[in-house]
Amino acid sequence: MYEYVEPRSIKAVISASRGEKVLVMTSGAEVVDLIRRAVPLALAPEDDPIRDELKRLQEKKEEIDVLAHKQVRRILWSGLGLIGAQYGLFFRLTFWEFSWDVMEPIAYFTIAIIVGIGYAYFLFTSRDPTYQDLMKTLFLSRQRKLFKKHNFDVGRLKELQNKCKTSLDASTSIRNRVGLKVELDDALHKD
Repeated sequence: MYEYVEPRSIKAVISASRGEKVLVMTSGAEVVDLIRRAVPLALAPEDDPIRDELKRLQEKKEEIDVLAHKQVRRILWSGLGLIGAQYGLFFRLTFWEFSWDVMEPIAYFTIAIIVGIGYAYFLFTSRDPTYQDLMKTLFLSRQRKLFKKHNFDVGRLKELQNKCKTSLDASTSIRNRVGLKVELDDALHKD
């Protein structure tokens, strides 16, 4: 139950006798300030420097995310190119240079090595070697390198988001763009 107490300051008082919270309010300006602290970004003026800095950092992060995603896509397409080149090489060696009797053990051991690399990846990272996991790992790696290259302060972005209590998620853009769920904390900590 809340009751009105003579104006002195804004603070929450716990009534020792009843254990009820009492809200003490003095003036309309202090009430507005209390609301502004609770919902700061919505009530901040348009020319607020914190809002401008947060917007600038989010735009810069968006650019870095797009660049990191392009680099990851290039790496993944290169992998497809290598697989195609391997198929072409095996096809050429099997039907023109050698015979299947020679190429069968070579193909078997090549595939066994690839499976071994996938298993080693699982052992070192404790993650499945799936497309989504590989893409996320490559994306975070490229993103961290680009943050360092562009002197982007991830900690400052996180601090401003917490200070402004913004509902704008920094990872929403990349999630909508490619379906990759990456949190801002992932960029702060190396796995």
